[in-house]
Amino acid sequence: MKFTDWYTDTADIFRVVNELNGALTVQSREQVAEAVPCRVARHKKEGELNPGPTAADYTENQVLMCDNSVDIQPGDELILHRGAKLGKSAPPMRAFAGEPTPYYEPFGAAIPGLAHQEVPLLSMERI
Repeated sequence: MKFTDWYTDTADIFRVVNELNGALTVQSREQVAEAVPCRVARHKKEGELNPGPTAADYTENQVLMCDNSVDIQPGDELILHRGAKLGKSAPPMRAFAGEPTPYYEPFGAAIPGLAHQEVPLLSMERI
């Protein structure tokens, strides 16, 4: 079994890029990848509900796993489609990428095909 067999979700990746407009540098948001096979999983710690005086914040603790060849940078906006590789149509989830951690295939691995990268996700909802 390989990690790619576990990729049941897809991700659209958006990045803020700098463009020169005359003498000014302007920033624009552009899509850098579409329908990237991935899997979203929860960390050990569940999400937290933090009540406030007028509203509550709900913070998720999730991680995105995908192939090492995928170009994800900290701060990228991700639109995640849970179950898309299985033909499911759940509402899309919006999150931002943290610092990716690559895991490489060890030489002489007993179980090949485990190379992947894990990206912590920042997803916060105001309730």
